[in-house]
Amino acid sequence: MAQMGNNDSISHKIENSVDEILSQFQNLEAEAEQVRSNDRIIIRGLLGNFYGRRLNVGIGMQRTYGAILSGDYFELFKLPDGNYLFVFADISGHGLPAYTTLIRLRSALTLTVKEAEKRMEAGGGSLNPEDIVRDAGTKFTDVMDAAGSSDFASIIFTYIRNDGDKYYLRFFNRGMFFPLVVRKFRNSLVNLYDLNEQEKGWFPAKGYLLGSEFRRLLGDRYNNYPSCEFILYEGDIIMYFSDGLIEAQKKDDKFECFGLDRMKEILLSHYTIFPQAIVNTIYDEVYDFMGDMRMQNDDMTAVIIDFPLVRP
Repeated sequence: MAQMGNNDSISHKIENSVDEILSQFQNLEAEAEQVRSNDRIIIRGLLGNFYGRRLNVGIGMQRTYGAILSGDYFELFKLPDGNYLFVFADISGHGLPAYTTLIRLRSALTLTVKEAEKRMEAGGGSLNPEDIVRDAGTKFTDVMDAAGSSDFASIIFTYIRNDGDKYYLRFFNRGMFFPLVVRKFRNSLVNLYDLNEQEKGWFPAKGYLLGSEFRRLLGDRYNNYPSCEFILYEGDIIMYFSDGLIEAQKKDDKFECFGLDRMKEILLSHYTIFPQAIVNTIYDEVYDFMGDMRMQNDDMTAVIIDFPLVRP
């Protein structure tokens, strides 16, 4: 009888332990969903009053199959000079480790922007976007180094400056894909620019990934932030995306990926519709291509921003 009582006690403890783990899992999942929802609200709010104009935006965020947390990250910061910094990043790994790195990056960016605000309030002169991204990159790397983490981040920083009907986008790219741009005028296609490809007058300068291991390997070269500038016009569409979308694999042919060409075809076929509808179409096409949601082995994120015409 004593043995049976001990077995019952052990079973009860196991059940309580499992219940506790499930409860923690559900709480973490709920918190992650709330963060994702808040991110969408904040981004849409900032773009809803972008230089006093309303921009249309489409957002897609899908975690790796079976994961409750994502390592993809984007955020729009309004800088103290009145311009904007859009950050789009892909963190190495998946799940909780990637999300932890994401939080470190976000903290580094938030602290950097707040410090810039204080300097300008104290009469610290004009804002240099290169100083902002370098400071944020250094803070992030220092935190990763202090934590002894070998994880890293691919990030594209975009400093956006408006001048009439033009938006000057200065990219500081540390290992990410450049966005795609659809140039249109009054809903008529002018061109599609793949900013990952060199064209006349455009050179897609790119630096190294951000992480403490890369800093140790590269030394002083690590602190180089090559930049390049592209001009958007009213009517243009720009699409940022993580590699999980274009590297999605077929269930019956793991050597074939969705690829950038299919992404371009979707943009060319759907550029006249609302950005969120374009994003939804992209995800539908990607999942149809994979054939099975369980084939999704990476986070997939896309942000499409439409700069509508406001002049007659």
